[in-house]
Amino acid sequence: MNQTQSTSSTKKWLIGCGIGCGVVIIIVVILLASGYFFVKNIVDEFKNTEAMTEVLTERFGRITDYCPDADGAIRPERIEAFLSARDAFAPIRERIAKSLETLSQRKDVDDVEVGKPRSMLTMLRLGFGIIPQTAEFIKTRNEALLGAGMGLGEYYYIYVVTYYSWLGKNPEDGPGFQIVGPGEERDLDYWDQEDSKEMRRERLLRRLNRMLLPMLHNQLEKLTEESGPKASEEWRQMLEKEIEALEQDKERLLWQDSLPEVIALSLNPHKDQLEASYNLMTNLLEVTIEQQATH
Repeated sequence: MNQTQSTSSTKKWLIGCGIGCGVVIIIVVILLASGYFFVKNIVDEFKNTEAMTEVLTERFGRITDYCPDADGAIRPERIEAFLSARDAFAPIRERIAKSLETLSQRKDVDDVEVGKPRSMLTMLRLGFGIIPQTAEFIKTRNEALLGAGMGLGEYYYIYVVTYYSWLGKNPEDGPGFQIVGPGEERDLDYWDQEDSKEMRRERLLRRLNRMLLPMLHNQLEKLTEESGPKASEEWRQMLEKEIEALEQDKERLLWQDSLPEVIALSLNPHKDQLEASYNLMTNLLEVTIEQQATH
């Protein structure tokens, strides 16, 4: 029973971490054949990662508990903390990005070389490498956040506002193969890159909406409680309008029409550093794993 539960847990992590569905099935079969101890080590690694996530949650609250500053600005020290955390786990981010890119390239080759033993072994080797890298990625990222004094909610808020709403990065950025989440099914014989990217974008935007909308409600409540000057009325109206828009459209990107000047002014001095710290390949790991793990 414990063996079955461990295997199921590992499979969910693999699927949520952005490994193509066909590769997941191959890896899980090999893991089962490899015996109890290999599977146990992998599961234990992710349990350590989940424990680190729990520490962050206990110290800073749930993701949806985060409340941005009432006036809309992001203080310089918080952006510096964000950048400090990203610098701290940059090495593992770059390593797993290279693995994902290679796996993505191999997927294109395997579409032509289906069934060749050498091709299958290459995919297995790459898949095995990504499993521990994924665990290390999350754990190192969370350790970096603890060191920077930043919770997951604040990290995600700055991540989304900076990269998607301000710099115009695509939420669906990631490896060029199909992504399948827990509870979702896809036809393994069907692959259309453009259609898959569209479905990926829709799923991610819905997740981001569920994550960020409560934060904006927290922000509006805090703004309402504070007795500020009348100059804040314009910001209040913008915030209320954005909340209403997010409630009406579950696939709306935060501030997709126009990023408020107060936020842009906060980010401008750090533009070069923020731009340089973005990684297209690992983007999906950033915005999906913790959403799965904390709900």
